[in-house]
Amino acid sequence: MRAYGKDQSVFDVTLNLNISLNLLRMYGYKIDTQSRFQLFKNKFNSHYISSILNKQYSVKDSIKRELLYGYKDYWELLTISQSRNILAATDSGIRNEIKHVFSGSILEGKDSRPWDYQFQYHLSSLFELSGLKVTLQEPDFSFEYKGRKYTVAAKRLNSKNSIQANIEKAENQIKQFDNYGFIALSLDKIFKETNPIVRITNPESSLRKAKEIIQNIIREDFLESYFGRRTNQILGIIACISFPYFLESEKPLFELGYTSTIMFLPIQPPDTAEWNEVLEIGEKLQNFKIHISR
Repeated sequence: MRAYGKDQSVFDVTLNLNISLNLLRMYGYKIDTQSRFQLFKNKFNSHYISSILNKQYSVKDSIKRELLYGYKDYWELLTISQSRNILAATDSGIRNEIKHVFSGSILEGKDSRPWDYQFQYHLSSLFELSGLKVTLQEPDFSFEYKGRKYTVAAKRLNSKNSIQANIEKAENQIKQFDNYGFIALSLDKIFKETNPIVRITNPESSLRKAKEIIQNIIREDFLESYFGRRTNQILGIIACISFPYFLESEKPLFELGYTSTIMFLPIQPPDTAEWNEVLEIGEKLQNFKIHISR
């Protein structure tokens, strides 16, 4: 789990965005100058940074949401741009999927593909940044732990009604391979439906809130059958939540923050070798760190 933003100067955001986008371009990704990340950078500079420099300390409400969710995408782009697998990818299918990440507007519209692929490749990058050997392959990616290979199918849930269908689809994909597998689910949009704007007074409390969000969604919106009916090939569900927030303080201008949490939920019986292995891998995934320029 990580909370980001508190140790970074707001003036570094533009610098880091430029570094990430230029690095991806250097490795052959064609990113339009009007990509959603560029649009966010322009809004960030013209509204947020200018309000600080001019000591006006105010931003229109209509702009705040774009700044908030653009900031979330900014942190996830940094992770993606630090993945050697993504930078060095030669498979045309993979590169076409990653190209989708740069399309769309600052706020998500009807086409969810940019954010769906962003979740998939952001997650694979977190595994990679945690020191695991990751391969980008069907259904989404695989990783190795203690000499064993695991398959991951990543699904970004669009609503509560899509939970079962996505779990079943992911399971069917994993069953096409010989390895044990994990179903990774992004809970971001389920949380966002009822909590579009999050305000927090202490960055560290965002980590506790993220864990509570996962636990509440699992308890309230998941049925026992989502876990109990799975094939023995599925070792667990990886529940993911990441959200941006306004950090309220005594300063006259709001500050932006971002937190990301991954929780491994074993499906196999407690205290079995498979159960313990899932928990071990979950601990390993707490070691990732997004590097920023200073």
